[in-house]
Amino acid sequence: MIKFILSISVVIILGIYSIPYAIISFFIKDKEKIKNYNHNLIRNVFKIVLFTDGVKVYVNGIENLNRLNNEKSIFIISNHRGYFDILAGYITIGRKCAIVAKDSLKKIPILSYWMKNIDCIFLNRNDLRSGMQMILDSIKLLESGTSVWIFPEGTRNKNVNPTDLLEFKQGLFKIPAKTDSYILPLAILNSENVFEKQFPRVKSANIYINIGKPYKMSDLNEEDKQNIGEYSKNVMKELLNEMKGNE
Repeated sequence: MIKFILSISVVIILGIYSIPYAIISFFIKDKEKIKNYNHNLIRNVFKIVLFTDGVKVYVNGIENLNRLNNEKSIFIISNHRGYFDILAGYITIGRKCAIVAKDSLKKIPILSYWMKNIDCIFLNRNDLRSGMQMILDSIKLLESGTSVWIFPEGTRNKNVNPTDLLEFKQGLFKIPAKTDSYILPLAILNSENVFEKQFPRVKSANIYINIGKPYKMSDLNEEDKQNIGEYSKNVMKELLNEMKGNE
């Protein structure tokens, strides 16, 4: 419970800071500078939360991410096991990155304010128009130089076996197809052991991330292009299998 209280305290401090920050940033003309500051700030906040909660993040395949350092933006896909996927993944990605999140998070005052500050896209999974707008917004962000991170399963996967993935939403891959962006698979293991398995307590745990080789849809054969959801799901499953035994 102490770890949970410490995490909440960090959020409260961030909320207090938000008030003068919102006023000051309103008068700053260099909006790109503000955006970069926002991303760095949130990344540092996530590092503090992980540290206070006793969570260590181990990353394999960082060279696959580094290969894309010269790319203006990338399309990142991950499996989804818990809220700490976002903290661990965000500090690992280390670049301007908008996360596609469920629209119910807009109702959380401090959280929604900072999510908007880093260009996060809110999606109502039951609204077709919301889905189409999410695709258009993601394309716009990628073209402007902000990477987009999405969970193709569409929701948190509660299956006991982490390699038993839900179906990947095929329509989401219209985004990298339209922009010819690299797709970077990010497999995350063990994040649910931090919070979800003993809600509302927070428990110290290790989170493991395996970064796969980036690929473009334009480089795939026609069969894989037509079944890009299943293709990407199999890539993710292989990355998770490589980490088996680290739960």
